[in-house]
This record gives sequence, structure tokens and C-alpha cells, in this order.
Amino acid sequence: MEEQKEQIFCLLVKMECRDELFRELVENSEDIFIVADRELKIQYASSSVTKVLGVEIGFLLGKNILDFIESEKLHRWDQSLKKGEDHITDEVIFTDGSNHEVYFDVSVSKLFHEEKAQGLALKLYNVTSQKLREQELIRSNQQLDQVIYKTTHDLKAPVMSALGLVKIAEQASYEEQSLYLGMIKKSLLRLDSFIEEMNNFYRNEKLALHREKIDLENMLSEELDNLKNLYPDRSIDISWNIGGNAELLSDKVRVQTIITNILSNAIKYMDLQKQNPFIKIAAQITEEVCDIQVEDNGIGIAQAYQEKIFDLFFRATDQGQGTGLGLFIVKDTIDRLKGTINVQSKIGEGTIFKISIPNQLYQPIEIE
Repeated sequence: MEEQKEQIFCLLVKMECRDELFRELVENSEDIFIVADRELKIQYASSSVTKVLGVEIGFLLGKNILDFIESEKLHRWDQSLKKGEDHITDEVIFTDGSNHEVYFDVSVSKLFHEEKAQGLALKLYNVTSQKLREQELIRSNQQLDQVIYKTTHDLKAPVMSALGLVKIAEQASYEEQSLYLGMIKKSLLRLDSFIEEMNNFYRNEKLALHREKIDLENMLSEELDNLKNLYPDRSIDISWNIGGNAELLSDKVRVQTIITNILSNAIKYMDLQKQNPFIKIAAQITEEVCDIQVEDNGIGIAQAYQEKIFDLFFRATDQGQGTGLGLFIVKDTIDRLKGTINVQSKIGEGTIFKISIPNQLYQPIEIE
């Protein structure tokens, strides 16, 4: 069907057809048709412009096509058409009324009058959904490569360490064995932490979103108890304050994942030189949004790294045993919940994470 429409379109352009048949064809199509004159000013745009791009037709009329298409691409089209080709196909990107990129396959033909080229005729077919799927597939494959490499490396290190310590402990005296058992426990806890992060990564990628009531205060209490067991040697003052006038509905597993990773990050990278390390948690829940702020006086994050901390496997410091997965999972999870996260940090002073998650109190979660 699309091939047939393409042939009809090219035929009509060649026949210099501007009658009602042409208009009926293009106005009832979901594709966008654009006609530009010899000066490349847009003289006609089909009504599908409003539906697809969310802008009025008048937004395009009279503008130069170079305002929307790169000059190099346009020059390439011109050279190909001068060689006698009936029409050429390419890809272009437009920005819609919401400032989002929309991807098109475009068919370009010359507009003739008395055997002289009088302009260009473009037919644009929206392929945004396909492009986004392709980009997501490429991203997933790249992440999979990194995850496989990282998993084999980070699983092997603590296992080999524990096995080596077991061998030493077997030959050590009774008094020394308790020391080695503690070291073995530390290696296994590191392994357990990594496996849990990988589990969170997998769940975030695969599980559908759910809408359920969340007791944020109870969730914080449980997560902090778990983290204290994971870091028994780290004494830190943790306080929280939850306010607002509404209950919170969202995906419980994912909200828990966000809180766990943010708090464990704050504990892992506390400043061991400070006498009074702290974590302050403040949350405000309204009918529209849940705002969470987590502040610590830890080692801080260098300004040069603050845009990279959410990248997969990125680590801004060698302190602690982080894998570089935690903050990536946090950002990815918040994106899936249609929320936002911002970071403010200074080396030696501490870090503040500001998180905003839409409250799904009255609306179900949009499953991607």
C-alpha cells in the first residue's frame, strides 16, 4: 500500500497536478506532504502536519526548508536529482511542538512546470516508533555487553578472594581463624551486594510497572535496618521527616530500589574523617508528586563527574566497594516512573540528591 501511494505521489508531481484529486489524496493521508518553491520557501503543507508535529500549518508556510533540513543533506538531494533520478529517499528529523524529535523517511521529487524544475515536493512518513525501538535495542545490547563483562569480572574477584582466605584459614591457628573468617565474610558480603544490584538491574528492565499504596516511613525504616546490618562498622546519624497531605501510590518495588541505592550510596561514601557523619531525609507528598531529598556530609562528588555518575558502571571514587550500578539503576528507575533526579555536591562537604516522582493517586501508571 505504501509503495502504491509513493508511485501515485510521484506521478501526480510529474503531471503538475494541483487539482482536487491531489489535495484529496494528501489531505486524507497520515503522511506529511510539503511543497517548496525554487527559493526553497514552503508554499504548501498538508493538514497532517498538525496531527503529527502538533504545530499549525501556518508555522511552516513561507519558511525556508533549510530551517528544518541540513544544507548538506539538501545539497545531496539536489545532486542526485540533477543526475536524472525521479525521486530519492532519505531520513530527516523534525522537532515537534513539544520539542521532541520526530523521525521521518522522506521521499523527495522535483516539482516541474513546462519541463523546468520549479521546486521540491516532499512526502514524509513517520518512523519515530521504529527508530526509538531501534535505539532502545542498540542501548540494551550495549548494556548487555557491559553487564556480561562486569558480571564475570566482579563475581570472580570476591569468590577467588574468599577461596584464597579459606585455604589460608585451613592452615592457620585457631586464634587466627576468626580473623580470616571475618575477611571471608567481607568478601561474601561484597559478592551478595553485587548480586543484589544485578537483581535490581534485571527487575527494573523486565518487570511491568505496578500501582500500589506505599508507606514511605515504614519503607525507610526497613531499608535503614537492612543497611545497618550490611554496614555494621559504620556509625552514622540518620534522620527523616515526611510531610504532605496525601498518601503515595506508585510502584513499590521501584521506589524501594531508589531509596535503597541512594541510602547505601550515602553510607558507602561517608567521610570517615568527620566526627559527626549524617544522612538527612526529607519527603513531601502531595496529590501530584512525591519529592524526596537525601542529604549527607560524605566525601562529595567532584564537579567534573556529576554529569557521569548516572552512567552504567561509572565510579567517581575508589573509596568503598561500589560497582557503578547503583546510581545508574536509580536514574533508570526514576525515568521509568516519569520522575526526575538532580544532584548537588561539593568535594569534602557532602551531597544532596533531589528526587521527584509523580504520585499515581488518581491515575494508573503508564506501562512502557
